[in-house]
Amino acid sequence: MKKTAFYPAMILILTAGIYAISSGNTPRPAPGSVTIGAKVRPVKDEDIPEIKNFNQIFVRVASSVIPSVVAVIPTRVDSGPTPGNEGDLTSQDKKEKKHRVQALGSGVIVSPEGYILTNDHVISGAQEIDIHLSDGRIFKAAPIGSDSLSDVAVLKIKGTAPKNLPVAYLGNSDSLHPGDWVAAIGNPFSLLSTITQGIISALQREVSDVTMYQNFIQTDAAINPGNSGGALVNVYGEVIGINTLIYSQDGSFIGIGFAIPINMAKKVLVDLIYKGRVIRGWIGLSIQELTNEISQALGMQSVNGVLVSDVYSGQPAEKAGLKRGDVILYINNQQVKTGNDLRNIVASIQPGTEVPVIVFRGGKKIKLMLKVTERTPQALEQTNSYHSESLSKESKFDGIDTRSGISVTDLNVEIRQTYNIAPDIQGAMVTNIKSGFSDARATLLPGDIIIEASVQGKKPRKITTGAQFHQFVATLKNGDLVMLLINRTGNTFYIPFEFKNP
Repeated sequence: MKKTAFYPAMILILTAGIYAISSGNTPRPAPGSVTIGAKVRPVKDEDIPEIKNFNQIFVRVASSVIPSVVAVIPTRVDSGPTPGNEGDLTSQDKKEKKHRVQALGSGVIVSPEGYILTNDHVISGAQEIDIHLSDGRIFKAAPIGSDSLSDVAVLKIKGTAPKNLPVAYLGNSDSLHPGDWVAAIGNPFSLLSTITQGIISALQREVSDVTMYQNFIQTDAAINPGNSGGALVNVYGEVIGINTLIYSQDGSFIGIGFAIPINMAKKVLVDLIYKGRVIRGWIGLSIQELTNEISQALGMQSVNGVLVSDVYSGQPAEKAGLKRGDVILYINNQQVKTGNDLRNIVASIQPGTEVPVIVFRGGKKIKLMLKVTERTPQALEQTNSYHSESLSKESKFDGIDTRSGISVTDLNVEIRQTYNIAPDIQGAMVTNIKSGFSDARATLLPGDIIIEASVQGKKPRKITTGAQFHQFVATLKNGDLVMLLINRTGNTFYIPFEFKNP
């Protein structure tokens, strides 16, 4: 139906065109006698002088920065069967054949020696890497180092770098503000040397994988596939971020892009160049975000800070005197509002440095001194020495029902064997949770172990048996703010809730 409707329309258009061209009876005006367009510009430079200056801002940015932003072309060699027709009886005899798969990203030349900053995900798995400059020159590059935790990678042009390499100027991402004008430069969809402009929408964004070190700049400057590793620059042409990812439901840009702050990327760059690995600080504890319920249960007036849910034996936090239930407010004289703040601040501290830590404990602020060590695989391994089997919502054991809506039982031999619970873990095991909770109790699972319980304004009580937890719940009054310390598969965290009489 669509084709039938389309062709007559096409014929009519073409026929009309032919008629117009062939009709030569109408007199033609003399060349140059027709006035086309208005004679006066709607807005003159002298009317709004700022317009001319503003118009030139991104022209200057483009001309000065584009030469230092390169196309990064990683090539991966995959082995697989040679293509064949379906049903080909000889397909079983096909031999393995290597296929070259190319991708496209961006990078920024940051050194006259030929060092290039890009994203780890751009070059991951590549056997060969080509660098294309905007002036048409092509170079081979080799990876100097990558850091998946920040998604930063460093390349270097092979051999002796040419003396006339265009080098980007690195700015200071700590001086940025929401609303600042910025431009994103890269190679989206293989469209080389593309510049788009926008503003900084927000700072200190945390997205996706919480195991990564994140402090993203959010921008509405268009970032698309191929922009990764390219430059986010300010109106002075200073690189203030490395474009990394977008928020999208279908892969296309919808006005939300993210860039790694250049100060964070630069630290990784320097470590990879001079040390071959990234040096990060480590203090050895587990944390969770403050919620309104947790803050109220602890007697705090704000949700700024992070709650210490576990302190690992022999690690810097324990040596400094930090305890479960502490709320970290400041470290190294920097305010801690979220867990992401704490991770980034600690990571930036040079190992061996002693720093002050301000914590909220028992209604008071306490100052401690903590000596930061290095985040190493050995340190991480010490914090993961015990894990029981993963839990499900299915209840495997009966327990004592309590007024809290949480049924519990003692840790006997059968339960320890079923859940692979270490002998040194003591507490009351959750066997069932009443349905219909809208608070944090709804996140509990059968197999969770209650090891501590407290009410606002009172000291925490150790829980080693189901009977002890039953006795604790029996003392609760309507409106009490309760905090339970839970051990799940070797990790501890707090569950807050307001007790209401059943």
